[in-house]
Amino acid sequence: MAIEDGVGHAAPSWFATPGQTDILAWVALGLICLALYGIVTLYAAFDRWAEHKAHGTPLAKTIPTMLAIALLYEIFPLEHFHVLLPVSAILLALSADWARFHVPSIGKAEHETAEMPAVVDAARPAAEDAKHA
Repeated sequence: MAIEDGVGHAAPSWFATPGQTDILAWVALGLICLALYGIVTLYAAFDRWAEHKAHGTPLAKTIPTMLAIALLYEIFPLEHFHVLLPVSAILLALSADWARFHVPSIGKAEHETAEMPAVVDAARPAAEDAKHA
């Protein structure tokens, strides 16, 4: 009744009338995007550092997997996913780390591929020598 008489309350400072640009909403959206970018950047830097420190240790794959799961729980509301989803990812990483240290052929194959020299074509110099003779 008081509004009909023209004696109503004034609109709050954050109120945007229809058809007007809501600057506060755009600023809040920008800050949310910057915060998400900052969180992802910090997690990526920490993941790189943790992977560097964990290189050659038994949990080299498990630690980055756990950090990725923590990032997902930090950013997204994952309550509607079953708890077995992150647990299975952690168990897969643990089994990969266990296999890397306990199955000799896997560790040996990793070292062979890292130390394999470039293949040199041995027949080519002999063919060039025969051609020039």
